[in-house]
Parts: sequence; structure tokens; C-alpha cells
Amino acid sequence: MRAILGYVKTDPHDHTVYKAQLADLAGIAKAAGYEPVETIVQFLRKETVNYVFGKGKVEEIKKRIEELNAQAFIVYNTMTSAQKLNLEKALKVKVIDRYELTLEVFDLNASDKLSKMQIELAKLIKSYPYEKLKAAIRYIRDRPGPKGLGEYAYHSVIGQIRRRIKQLEEELEKARQVRLAQLQKRKELGIPIIALAGYYGAGKTSIFNALTRLNRPVLGRPFTTLSSKYHAVNKESPFLIVDTIGFAMGLDPEVIHAFRLTLDDIRFSDAVILVIDISDEEHVMRLRTKTCMDILKELGVNKNRVVVAANKVDLVKQGLEEKINSLKHMVAGCEVVLTSALERKNIWDLAKAAVEKALEVKLAKFF
Repeated sequence: MRAILGYVKTDPHDHTVYKAQLADLAGIAKAAGYEPVETIVQFLRKETVNYVFGKGKVEEIKKRIEELNAQAFIVYNTMTSAQKLNLEKALKVKVIDRYELTLEVFDLNASDKLSKMQIELAKLIKSYPYEKLKAAIRYIRDRPGPKGLGEYAYHSVIGQIRRRIKQLEEELEKARQVRLAQLQKRKELGIPIIALAGYYGAGKTSIFNALTRLNRPVLGRPFTTLSSKYHAVNKESPFLIVDTIGFAMGLDPEVIHAFRLTLDDIRFSDAVILVIDISDEEHVMRLRTKTCMDILKELGVNKNRVVVAANKVDLVKQGLEEKINSLKHMVAGCEVVLTSALERKNIWDLAKAAVEKALEVKLAKFF
């Protein structure tokens, strides 16, 4: 499906962040099966209430959609229900924002029941106000009286969505309690639990494979790991390693909430290996590192539990020292280990640092 990407830039001093965000959007769009054919950026003091974009820009977008035969318009900015509905009416094509796009990729990669339930919940939470607005327009506007059939239909649609959200939340909470009990049993074994976290595509699964000698697929596209995978590693100091869902720039808090069950594996681990792609351009690396640190903070993971893997050093031909210094400044307080999952460089040094960190954290709980 051919798609035009859109972005409203409100910070006049931003000359790099929005470009990285648009590059992310294009990558996720391709992973979802779209073919980005053009990017349209508008500079405004603030997003417009009705369309996100200015009315004149909407007309320009409509014209480009027709000229390029695009079937979708993907907006980086998070849209309100009214903005989405107005753009759909004006453009006559599919309109989604980065939140909805991310969930489409999740949907494509989901293979287990719990992942699918979490995705459905996130979709319903996002779509509820939109469907409510559509139902209000469709039914309330045309109802013949205060107790007409339109009103009953409106309440039926909204009630159905609310009930499904409640059902999913209850089922996922039950599953979460079971998972937490399993996690507690693992902790009682006394074996450190190490979680792999990081931006999608940074090499988490490659490091997981290097540590476990397994061969989990490394597909090179966003969000291929949705359900956490545990594996025991029996070296001098045995530990459990868990590969988890990848992070992304601008990940909506509602997505984080909906995937609470999966993210618990990071939240309740003894230590976290944060994988950073050191081969990214420095400004991209800095943005992605900040994103990861912010999400870890939101999950309640303190820096004293984090070891940073500066991964893909084999791809850096120049400027490595400057990048490492920049990274160390951003993650001050965390040990940084230079790694190459491809060449298995320093993989066991990384594991040793993480196990030592986990044991320190465990020991600190007794004092």
C-alpha cells in the first residue's frame, strides 16, 4: 500500500530530532507493509485543533495523494479522534498515526495468545474515543427522539467496546499474576535474572543468540520480539537471560500500559543489559539512548541495575572514541561494555558485568 508520511514540526530550533523521528516512521511503515512514496513536513507554532496540519496544507496533501496514487496517510504526530476523522473525510484515504502504525506491526509479528490480547487491548484503548465520536455522529445526530433507536445503537456500540476492554484487562491481570508467581519462583532459585532491553534493531536478539548459542531469527525489522523468551546460561556463574520487546521513539504510554505483562520481565529482573547500536549516527544514537533511558525510568528500573552494551562496534570505522564518550555521558552511572554480537566480541565480559550487577542488587536488598 502506497503511503505519504506527514509531520507537523513545532520546535523552530529542532534541526535533527524530527528527521530521526521521520526515519523511524518510514522504517516502521515499511515493516507494516506500506511503501512510503513521499514525506510532507509543515512548520507550525502548534498543531491545529481540526486537522493537525493547516487547512491549506491538507489541500496540498490531498492533491499529492491523488498525484502519487497513495492509499494511506501516516502522521507522526499523535492524533485526537476528531483530527483523525476530519483528515479521513478530507483525504478520502486511510489515515493513521504512529501509535496505530506501531500496533499494526505488533499485530503482524504476534504469534502467541497473550501478545495478541495485549495488542487488542492497546488497539481498543486507542480506538475507543474515535469509535465513540463516530457513533455519536452517526446515531445521535439522526435519532428521531430522546429514546430513539439511534441512541440505543450508540450505547450498544460503546458498551460493547467498554465490556471488551474490561474483559481483556481482567484476563491479562490474571495472566500477569501467574507470570509474577513464576517470576518469584525463578528468583527463589537464587539464579540472577538478566533482561535484554533496547531500541528495536540494536541487536538484542543477536546478543541473546550469542549468549545462549541458540539461533532465534534476526529479521532486521522492528518489533519481531513481542513475547519474552527465557533461557538458562550455565557458565562459571549461571544466570537466566530474557529477550524482551524493543523500544521505539515516541512510544505512547498507553502502549507501555497495555504491554505491562511483557514489560514486567524488565521491571522485575535483577539486572538489565541495555543494548545500544553504537554504529548509528551520533545524534540518532543519542536520541535512541535517551528514549531507552526514559522508558527504563518509567518502568522503575534504576541505573544501578543497568549495564550498557555498546553494540555493533565492528561497523564503526571512525569516531568510535567520541561516540563512546558521548554514550558514557548519557548513561552516567552505568558500566559500558563495547560489544559485537556478530563477532562475539566481549559478549562474556558483558554477561559477567551483568551478573555482578545482579548479585550486587540482590545483596543490597539484605542491608
